[in-house]
Amino acid sequence: MRASVAFALLLAALVLASGASATDPKQPQQRHTAADTKLAQSIALKRSDLPPGWTAAPKQKPPPPCSSEPNEAELVQTARIDPTFLWTDGLTSVGSEVDIFRTAAQARLDWRLSTLALMRSCLLEGARRNLAPQHVTVSVVSVKALPAPKLGERSLHYRLVLGLRQKGSTVTVPVVTELVGVGVGRTSVVLHALARGDAIPASGLNSLIALLSKRLVGASGGI
Repeated sequence: MRASVAFALLLAALVLASGASATDPKQPQQRHTAADTKLAQSIALKRSDLPPGWTAAPKQKPPPPCSSEPNEAELVQTARIDPTFLWTDGLTSVGSEVDIFRTAAQARLDWRLSTLALMRSCLLEGARRNLAPQHVTVSVVSVKALPAPKLGERSLHYRLVLGLRQKGSTVTVPVVTELVGVGVGRTSVVLHALARGDAIPASGLNSLIALLSKRLVGASGGI
């Protein structure tokens, strides 16, 4: 696949991890505080957490709203960051979204609304929107809820596999997206990873989510 297609796929696959659009009326209100932003940054994935070969991904514009997203306009986020890193192939990525809400009840409600069905719908919609100009068709190969790590008050592990086919080609390329989340109190952390072909090894994901969970629990006194 051409590099332009690969990069477009990267953007599509990170729809759920991208910043909220300021013009999206269904997104939580963004009222970030310096204290909570500092806390979120202390929890999030850092370049130093990864082996050589990973680099910070360029910042992207927020995506258009997903048509399936729930209405969270009554919720208030006091911090939201999402550092993402790219492997040398320019496609494989790993990152962590850290969200802090005004109250624990709001964080739990946001968590309950982040269903596997929603993830599937929004990921597929974003991928098709971004790849249509490249004449690439997108299909859903599989969607699974996997055993989640028991590292916080709430946790999840979703794996979604999309199939990409260039117009005129008979070859379908699988792309795997992993979402592993842990939440405590007002804060939720989601580790997201994207890889072409095979999923990123479980050992690597487990190591990173354990590290993020340790930071989350350590910071829970302030959140």
